[in-house]
Amino acid sequence: MSGLETAIRNALERSDRASAETRARIYQSARQALEAGLQKQGIDDVNVIAQQRHRLEAVIHAIETEERAALRARPPVPPAATPPVTSVDESVRARGPEQPRVEPQSRPQSQPQSPQADRREPGFAADAPRSAGDGGLGGLRAERDGPVVSTHAAADTMAKGAEATAAAPEVRGDTDRKRRRKRSRFLSFTMVVVTLAAAAGAAIWWVQTNDLLKSAAERDTNVANPPASVASEDFDGAAGLQTLGAQQGFTGDWVEVFAPTNAGAVTAGSRAKAEPVDDDGGKRIQITSSSAETEGDITIEIPAAVLAQLSGKTSTMALTVQAQPGKTTEFAVECNFSSLGECGRHRFTVHDERLDMLFKITFDRSLAPNSAGRIVINSDISGEGKSLNLYAIRVLPGQ
Repeated sequence: MSGLETAIRNALERSDRASAETRARIYQSARQALEAGLQKQGIDDVNVIAQQRHRLEAVIHAIETEERAALRARPPVPPAATPPVTSVDESVRARGPEQPRVEPQSRPQSQPQSPQADRREPGFAADAPRSAGDGGLGGLRAERDGPVVSTHAAADTMAKGAEATAAAPEVRGDTDRKRRRKRSRFLSFTMVVVTLAAAAGAAIWWVQTNDLLKSAAERDTNVANPPASVASEDFDGAAGLQTLGAQQGFTGDWVEVFAPTNAGAVTAGSRAKAEPVDDDGGKRIQITSSSAETEGDITIEIPAAVLAQLSGKTSTMALTVQAQPGKTTEFAVECNFSSLGECGRHRFTVHDERLDMLFKITFDRSLAPNSAGRIVINSDISGEGKSLNLYAIRVLPGQ
């Protein structure tokens, strides 16, 4: 039998081994003694420590199994026989007339013995003189390959731990109840704070969604939108470009340069596409540019007959466009009108409402174009691939 098993069994023999609580304290004291011995010996090898703990737990499991089997096999204790109760009258009649009467003497009341008087707490080798054959926990040693770990000093720790454990449950119970009460209060407070924060957030969201902080003029959706603005970039033919308002309608003086039915005049780059669409929103060409470079451009051919009307004049060009629902895109327009020259690069920001974007083009040359021109459109100069609906391209020749 190993030293661990001998020490535990000796401690059980000196204690009330029928009590599960007493046995548990002895087992726990053995664990603490082992840990103290390993620590004082300076052993920090994880594998060695785990091996010693595993061996101790195996010994404890085997001993506890034997103790429970012995308790089950123990015969039940028969109840103590109750002596018959004799009344005072019966004792007088049994005494007879010749016997002198003896006055009953008051018995001194015996003080009830405290159950703690006969109770024996488990002792350990640290409390008794150590000898070679005591088999107490003071001789507990860790068994492993290599140097032996002495736990004589750890036995004292184990004995003190066993005494402290006997009084610990009540204190620990009060402490646990206080901790649970504090934790419950903290959780309740946290839940109230979170609920109030969520309610405040929902109220703010509702106010902003319903535009309650805006004035009546700001909430009036019937107010006309501000006029579209035009910005120039590398513009060389229209110095002094000014902001133009959107037209309320196109008169007969406007020349239609492109219509959605003329899809054959549209050429898409390698990273662009142009798709004809005909639904409730009307006929249009949906332009999508996946790159801000030339490979994302859409080219629309302009007949030479239309360019001839622009020669030597300052004209106005209008693009009827619309972004996708709920989105905004910034697109660019360039033109190359054969012998007339270029019109520079224009950028526009368009929302999900149908608008006419206008800009001026001036060609001083009066040469008659001998070939068709081109209008180049990139639907999203940010390169994010936003789409643009193109309904028509018109031009108002100058006088």
